[in-house]
Amino acid sequence: MTSELHPLAQDVKQHLDNPDDRFMMLVYFTVQAGQEEAFKQAFHRPLKETVKEEGNFTYRLIQQANAPTTFIVIEHWRSLADLNSHLHQPYLDELLAKVGPILAAEPKVDVFHEYVAL
Repeated sequence: MTSELHPLAQDVKQHLDNPDDRFMMLVYFTVQAGQEEAFKQAFHRPLKETVKEEGNFTYRLIQQANAPTTFIVIEHWRSLADLNSHLHQPYLDELLAKVGPILAAEPKVDVFHEYVAL
């Protein structure tokens, strides 16, 4: 794993109390009308590969039923280091190259602390 923090990981780090704790993210995408299938196809490989990554608990793509150009990626990570490793995977570079031209707006990221009852 690279020790250099990806720019997104650096942004996420600012929202975490402890980078070694579990956290979740929601990444919101809006695509241009008519590009919904292309967007889903671009996510095919990342969806299959990310769930195999060490430190990933969840990586799902959902599409809003009443606004089909809106998608959300639900991510659950063991630590910031695991997210950072994910962001340096070659299939993420491929994904960004494919979806960049069909986005209608910049993606939005929300970060969530995880609280577990013990």
